[in-house]
Amino acid sequence: MAPSSAPLQSLAPDQRAAVELVLRRGLSYGELSNLLGLREDTVRARARAGLEALAPDLPPPARSGEVADWLLGQQAPAHAARTQALVDSDPAIRGWAEQVAPPLRELSDDVPDLDAELPPPRERERGRARPRPLRDGGAEAVPRRREDAAAPPPPVAVPGEAAAAPGRSSRLGGAVLIALAVIVVGGVIAFVLTRHSGDDNPPSAAVPPAATATATPTVTGNDIVLRGPAGSQAVGVMQLFKAKDNSVRFLLVAQGLPANKQGQRYSIWFRRTVGAAQLLGDVKDPVGKDGKLTAAGPGNADVSRFPSWFASYDNVLVTLDAKGARKPGTVLLSGQLPHGASSG
Repeated sequence: MAPSSAPLQSLAPDQRAAVELVLRRGLSYGELSNLLGLREDTVRARARAGLEALAPDLPPPARSGEVADWLLGQQAPAHAARTQALVDSDPAIRGWAEQVAPPLRELSDDVPDLDAELPPPRERERGRARPRPLRDGGAEAVPRRREDAAAPPPPVAVPGEAAAAPGRSSRLGGAVLIALAVIVVGGVIAFVLTRHSGDDNPPSAAVPPAATATATPTVTGNDIVLRGPAGSQAVGVMQLFKAKDNSVRFLLVAQGLPANKQGQRYSIWFRRTVGAAQLLGDVKDPVGKDGKLTAAGPGNADVSRFPSWFASYDNVLVTLDAKGARKPGTVLLSGQLPHGASSG
């Protein structure tokens, strides 16, 4: 994923991910809803809230949601033409759109040009005003299918998500969206684990990981939600995906974690309720002041064993350990694996 501009980076994680997925992948709200297993009104509300946050010094104008949908390519051609006419006729709405649009154009060339002249009315009615028609929930909306888009997977239930207001940013929802955005949009994922199960002498964190794999935009139902201990604000998600070499890999994204101190490493483990723990690896990049962690794996040496580990262990842990630790240290995040859920 190409670096985002400062305005986009300032958005809440779930708002930013919704906006980036819509524009980078050319998805409708409905398609993104199916992909992420979230309600369509939740996706719409987070995308609209993200655009409002791009103009923090301007109050959202009347019909700002409609204008946001237009900028994000979510309206059928005739509806888009009417919205463009509205933007051109109302100075307050146009000023708001002019501030919001530039960061969006870094993500897609399909963001409308506010300086473009309106086509003649008859041409607008023939639906030529917008080259990229998408669903907008009305009778004019035209469903669009892309050959390069993955078939929507079964919805992934996210605990606590249903209770959240559609437009409200949620820490857990943000972690889930960011994880999926990296997989669906990012394409190439580097495995940022510096130690695996067979290492007797863990390499220096300065040594770059040797393995990379290209992720397909296929999301599985094996999403493991990770939460911190009581009182912690840390949340995360472990997402499994199939690489183009058909190996099963994982991406783990978390936020709200404390920064590493000197000599400490974040590590990822599988653990049985009763019995030993299995090291997946140490996270290469330290957690900084932003509290964010991103790791992917397993390393190539553990690829053949990873599916059986995933199926037989009970929990996944993110721990803060001393360098070279042989057992889990301080547990900062934990999530239940399928085996633990079925045996519990």
